[in-house]
Order: sequence, then structure tokens, then C-alpha cells
Amino acid sequence: MADGTGTADTMRIMIVEDNEALAQTTGWLVEMIGYEYKLAADAKQAIATYADYRPHVFMIDIGLPGMNGYDLCRELKSRPDLAKAVFIAQTGWGESEHRRLTQEAGFDHHLVKPLYLETLETVLAEIAAAR
Repeated sequence: MADGTGTADTMRIMIVEDNEALAQTTGWLVEMIGYEYKLAADAKQAIATYADYRPHVFMIDIGLPGMNGYDLCRELKSRPDLAKAVFIAQTGWGESEHRRLTQEAGFDHHLVKPLYLETLETVLAEIAAAR
């Protein structure tokens, strides 16, 4: 449910992606799996809107305009109200150097685009089970 009207225990996911079609497609996948989502087109929008949405999970593109995904992850992880949030890098970059950089930035998971439903479902199920 993209509007945030689900039950209190429904996992909420903020998708931060500047490619509008890809963001919406990812949102639909998240919704098909059974979770809520909200889209943010860039880091500025994510920072401005996350507090009202209270996401459990952030799926962040690394190649964002302005503040990149690495810096956005660091910024959000520094906020006490997000201490329990889980951060997923979603990127076209899957080399070991990029995986190292996402880990150093504080991401909990690294998913390579295009995202496959089965992979996303597995990762989100693990996160939901750990909540």
C-alpha cells in the first residue's frame, strides 16, 4: 500500500530512486510482496519526508543526483530515530569495490539492478522476520 494506510505492523519501505519508472516498478514489486512503500526522487526529498512516513527499510540508489546514496545512508544512519532502520543499496554496480563502499557507508544489504522479485522477496522477508 503506497499511501501508508496499512496496519501498524506492516513493514514500510522508502525507495529513493531518481529514475521514476524504475522507482515505480520497484514500488510495485514491494507492494506485490505485501509491504508498503513511499517514493523519494532524491536525497533531499528522502530527508524531508522520512520522519512523517517512519520507514523500517530504506532502498537507496547509489547514483542519485546531488547527494549520492553513500552519503545519504551515512546521513540517515546518524539520526537516532532511525537506529533500527535497515538500509539496502540498490545499484547497477555489483563489483567488489562497490560492495565494499556500500558496506563502509553503513548499508545492510547490496542489491544489483535489475532487481528480481525472488531476491527482493527473500531480503525483505529476512528483514521482516528480524523485526
